[in-house]
Amino acid sequence: MTTPPPTRERSRVDGVHYTVTGDGPRTVVLLHGFSDNLTTWGRIVPPLAVTNRVVAIDLPGFGRSTRCWQAPLVESYVDVIGEVLDAEGIDGPVSLIGNSMGAVVSTVFAARRPERTERVVLIDMPGLHGVPRLWRLGLSRPAELGLRTALRIVGDAPARIGLGWAYSRIACGDPRRLDPLVRSGFADPFAVKGSVPALLPLGRALLRDLATLGLDDVVGSLAAPVLLVFGSRDVLTPARVLRRTGRAGGAVVLPGCGHCPQIDQPEALLSAVAPFLVAGAPEAPEAPEPPAAPGRVGTSPAA
Repeated sequence: MTTPPPTRERSRVDGVHYTVTGDGPRTVVLLHGFSDNLTTWGRIVPPLAVTNRVVAIDLPGFGRSTRCWQAPLVESYVDVIGEVLDAEGIDGPVSLIGNSMGAVVSTVFAARRPERTERVVLIDMPGLHGVPRLWRLGLSRPAELGLRTALRIVGDAPARIGLGWAYSRIACGDPRRLDPLVRSGFADPFAVKGSVPALLPLGRALLRDLATLGLDDVVGSLAAPVLLVFGSRDVLTPARVLRRTGRAGGAVVLPGCGHCPQIDQPEALLSAVAPFLVAGAPEAPEAPEPPAAPGRVGTSPAA
């Protein structure tokens, strides 16, 4: 069994925390979703790093990055990726793997900087057909007011526990599959007082970007090969959006999987992603119509 290379913590970019694992000829950049951080890739990095150099980034506003986020949010994150690649001396094209918000950032990076993009994997990406309704409700100003009022009564610790509970049920098709260490890695950054309500203004900045970027058209026009991956039990970005996206090429729906396949079904995710990173976009038909039975390929609950 091949021993995975060690992970190196980096602080070469002001206020941006990231890690580098492996020294392979190809570079893979991992971008987490909203409210998450780079620890979400913990079960994906070691096998990828055996043959690749893997760069995982805490985007500003999340994880251990201390840099303040800026609007427009997605464009600022594209700049952060460029800064990290420059700091590591990575001049050639890279493959990007993004989950949720990270998939949006990956898409825009590939569109703005095609010369630096080799391949793109978009996992449970929002905004392909409008802004998800659950996102609009959960990140609204009334929701923020309600949260801040509740925190004055119960304190931040219960909010962090509640956030971890919600994460386990959104990230995984079956929350019992979530490793306690993964849940801890998600929740620990929110131990800082005020960090939970601080998510909501950042989230609204993301929603503004989702409403204006025209992501369906952007994905369809990318020069780099693209692989779309969705979990059949993802309630935030249901897999049925694949029927309405204009992008030809690879599309995979993981049966019984939630919003974060990298922690829910990492082996199944790797089985789809690893060949794509080596061989490019597979010759695959458009995603099939979702069947009626739950838990099958292509199924998803109503949002």
